[in-house]
Amino acid sequence: MVHKDTRIGKTEKGRGRLVLFAIQTLCAFFLFSLLYTELSFKGTTTSQQIKLDIMITGRQIISDWKPDDISNAVKKETSPEVKKNMSAAVKKNDRNQSLQFLLTRLVGGEDRIKLDSTGFACDKSLSSVICVANKAVKIDMSKNQVHLQPPDTPAAGNTTTVVRPYAMQESPYVMNYITPVTITTTTTDSSPLTCDHNHQHPAVIFSTGGYTGNLFHEFNENIIPLYITTRLFRSKVHFVVVDHKPSFLQKYRRVFPRLSDHEIINPATDSSVHCFPGAVIGLKFHKFIGINTSENPTEYYSMPDFRQFIRQTYKLKTKTVFETQNPPVLLLISRQRTRKFLNQAEMVKMMEELGFRVIIASNDKEMSNVEKFSRVINSCSVMVGAHGAGLANEIFLPDGGVMIQVRPLGFQYGTDAFYSEPGPGMGLRYLEYLIEPVESSLAEVYGLDHPVVADTASVAAKGGYAAAREIYLNKQDLRINLNRFRATLVEALGFIGRHSDVANA
Repeated sequence: MVHKDTRIGKTEKGRGRLVLFAIQTLCAFFLFSLLYTELSFKGTTTSQQIKLDIMITGRQIISDWKPDDISNAVKKETSPEVKKNMSAAVKKNDRNQSLQFLLTRLVGGEDRIKLDSTGFACDKSLSSVICVANKAVKIDMSKNQVHLQPPDTPAAGNTTTVVRPYAMQESPYVMNYITPVTITTTTTDSSPLTCDHNHQHPAVIFSTGGYTGNLFHEFNENIIPLYITTRLFRSKVHFVVVDHKPSFLQKYRRVFPRLSDHEIINPATDSSVHCFPGAVIGLKFHKFIGINTSENPTEYYSMPDFRQFIRQTYKLKTKTVFETQNPPVLLLISRQRTRKFLNQAEMVKMMEELGFRVIIASNDKEMSNVEKFSRVINSCSVMVGAHGAGLANEIFLPDGGVMIQVRPLGFQYGTDAFYSEPGPGMGLRYLEYLIEPVESSLAEVYGLDHPVVADTASVAAKGGYAAAREIYLNKQDLRINLNRFRATLVEALGFIGRHSDVANA
C-alpha cells in the first residue's frame, strides 16, 4: 500500500510540472503580444491612434451628444498629457459626427444626398421651407446673412438662397411681414468675416412674426414646428429669432428653455458675427396642430409625445380623464366679441342639470396666461366652445377628454382640419354641434330666406374668403337649441364614463 501511494504521488508531481510549464508558456505569449501592440501604437500618429481606439472599443456615434468615456486603450496611456489630448480629440470627433448625423435627419431623399455631398440643402414642402447646413457657418446678425463655407472646387460656383423662416408658407399676406434671411456662399470676398462669438452647438433661425398673438397659430406655426425641428438635439441648439416679439417669448418662457440650453439671440439688437458648427433656417410643419410620425426627423416622437412634453413643461398633473374630479368639470369658452352664445345662462343651467360642474372662461387676459390657464383646462373632462382660436386649448386636456366644437352657420372653411382631425391624434374625443339657420343671429338680421342664411355658399362664391369671414365669423352670434345640444353633452358624458351621473340619459 505504501509503495502504491508513493507512485501515485510522483505521477501527480509530473502532471503539476506540465501544467506549470503550459501556464508559463501562455504568459510569455501574452506578454509578447502586449509588447508588440504597444510598439505598434507608438508608431502611429495621434489621428491614427484615435481610429485604433475606436476600432478596439467599438465606439458608436450617439444621438444626444454625450460621448462615451475615454476608451480603455487611451486610459492605459502613461503620459497624462497624451491622455488629455487623446480624450479631447475623441470627444470632439464624436460630437462633430453626432452633429452631422442629427442635422442630416432634418431632410430626406435627394435633399439628404445633397446635404451629405455639399454641406447645404433645403427641403421645400407644400407648406414649409427648411434649409440645413451641416458644416460651419458664420452669421452676420446685422444683415440677417448666413455665410456658408466656400465650395471645395471653384467649378461648384456660389449659391444664394433667401428664406422667410416661418413654418407655414401658404399665406402671401403673412409672408410679406416675415423678415427674410439670406444664405450665401462666397469665394471672392477679400475681407472674410471674423467670428466675434464661437459656439459649439448649431443655430436654429426662425421668426416669431406672423399670427403670433392668436393661440391656434402660436401652437400651429411656432411651438409645435419648433418641437418637431429641435427636439432631437436635446436642447443643444442656439435660437436666433428674427421678428423678435418679447410678448410671445415671455408668454412661452417655460417652453424655450426646454428646447435650448442657451439665451435667445435677437439679431435686431446684436450687430456681431456668430459662428456655429451648423445651422437650421426655418421650421418643419406637418399639419394643423399635429405631427406626422413618419415625417419627423427620427421617427420616434408623435403628438402624444408633444403633449407629454407640454405636461412636463407646465407641471400638469392630470394625465387621463379618469383621474379628473367627480362630478366632471366642463370648461365653457365664452367669446365676448363675435360668435357669442346669446343664451349662455340657459346653457350653463342645462349643463349643471346633467351633472357637470361648469367653469366659464371669458377673460382674454386670464386665458393668455398659459401657465395658469393650462392647469385649469387640465383639470377638466370636457371643453366646449364656438369655432375659434380658443379651441386650441384642447392641447392641455387630459387623455380621453372631450372637445366639443360648436360650428357656426355658413363658414365651414378649415374647421375639420383645424380641430376635428387633430383631436384623435392627441388621444382626445371630438364632438361637434352644427347649428341650424334658426340658431344664428343672421336669421334675425336677414331672414331665413335670404341667401346669406339659405345659400351660404353663394357669399363665398361672390365675395371670396374675405366676404365669408366678415359675415359668418365676425358678424354672427349663436342661440343654441338646448334640446339638440343636450344630446351632444350626454354623448360626451358617455365618452368619459359618467353615464350613471345623468338622470334619464
